[in-house]
Amino acid sequence: MDEYLDALTFYIHKNFRGISMKLYNNTVWFSFLFLLIVASGCVPFNGSVTVSPSILPTESKIPTQKPIATSTLLPFPTVTPVPSIEDNQKILLELLANNGGCRLPCLWGITPGKSTYQESQTIFNQLSVLSDRTSFLPEGGTITPIYTDGNLMLRINTGFNIDTLSDNQVVKRVGFQARALKRDNNGSSELFDWPFFSKQLDYYMLPNILSEYGSPTTVMLSTMAKLPSSGVPGGFKILLLYPDQGILVNYTMQMQLAGENIIGCPSNAHVEFELFPSGQADLFFDLLEPSGWSQIIQKTYKSIDEVTSMTKEDFYQIFSQRLDECILTPANLWPIPN
Repeated sequence: MDEYLDALTFYIHKNFRGISMKLYNNTVWFSFLFLLIVASGCVPFNGSVTVSPSILPTESKIPTQKPIATSTLLPFPTVTPVPSIEDNQKILLELLANNGGCRLPCLWGITPGKSTYQESQTIFNQLSVLSDRTSFLPEGGTITPIYTDGNLMLRINTGFNIDTLSDNQVVKRVGFQARALKRDNNGSSELFDWPFFSKQLDYYMLPNILSEYGSPTTVMLSTMAKLPSSGVPGGFKILLLYPDQGILVNYTMQMQLAGENIIGCPSNAHVEFELFPSGQADLFFDLLEPSGWSQIIQKTYKSIDEVTSMTKEDFYQIFSQRLDECILTPANLWPIPN
């Protein structure tokens, strides 16, 4: 090793004598380092190398490659449009046109004894935009959709109840009422001569109900001996009962005086239903009890053959075919209003 250093020093001294001392010193040092590197390669290798284990990367110390971010375009979220008033009005008129495609006591797809609370609520919610009163409580739900045409209104009141003592949440009753109203500066009043109303409610009018569901078990009337001082026009009513089918239908029409008689014409009648599970005729009047209909029938209604010259069969034959007939009853058979 010393022989190599002596030779290198002699060579530098001989060939670079004229270079400045600074450059000389730097060159010597660089050359010296180079010589050490070369010389170390001449050291005999004894066949063993000791390497610190901390130098080698273990599996746990090998860095993992981070995923490369990409600019993937995400789809825009789907926005469900809120139905407009016009859309809801169309739905309402379609439901009224054929009762939602089902037969009473089903109403718009809600069948007493079969439909659940959730199913009924879903159907009602279709009309929530039109409703000025929507309520869903543990015992049932109500909704009041309104179709407006200027100052005229077709107002529907409908609701359902479930048996709160049962865990199956099945509907036990459905109620329905349809009225025509006219708005003015004093509020609103009942209207009985709006052709649009009778056209849209044609499915529920007397001829179709009698034709579709046959002769009712009971036909009853309710009226007064004279017009009330309050001026309420809807004082003549016709009641149909179908206990085995679970159907109560009540028509309210304008009361008219004709001498000693009271006249009611169902062509523009308002209509309401109480609907219960079919096939329970023996329980029908018990089912009416919570709504108060049992007491109302007993106190204010009379059988048609008691207060007119018309039998139940006559009534069915006449009004299942036409709606331009009227019913006449003697005023002295009815109470005098307060």
